[in-house]
Amino acid sequence: MTDTLTKAEQIARLNDQLRSQNSQVGAIHLSHSVGLLPPQQQQQLLQLLKEFNSFSPDNNPYGERDFVTLELDGDRYFFKIDYFEKSAWLKGEEIGANSPEDVNTTWRVGTLMESNEY
Repeated sequence: MTDTLTKAEQIARLNDQLRSQNSQVGAIHLSHSVGLLPPQQQQQLLQLLKEFNSFSPDNNPYGERDFVTLELDGDRYFFKIDYFEKSAWLKGEEIGANSPEDVNTTWRVGTLMESNEY
């Protein structure tokens, strides 16, 4: 038996780290409307995001765990992860990552937004 992970499994593990708010792999941004919520609600959403683990083939068809739907107080929120070339990101450029499974070359940006902003 081998411990080799598939590309999707490698991406999923790094995405899990981002949702757990590991700033070594990327950053979490709040959309404008989520940023206008009271701080307590923002913290509740971030905690729900951190604890989310209800992935299934229906909501995670590619196995990368890069999209989450959350509900708080009857409102629906989405969290979407995008991948950028780290070297470009550090220069203020947004260039899509060629190897999102590589933590050394890819910077993750997760955006937490109201569902109507997607």
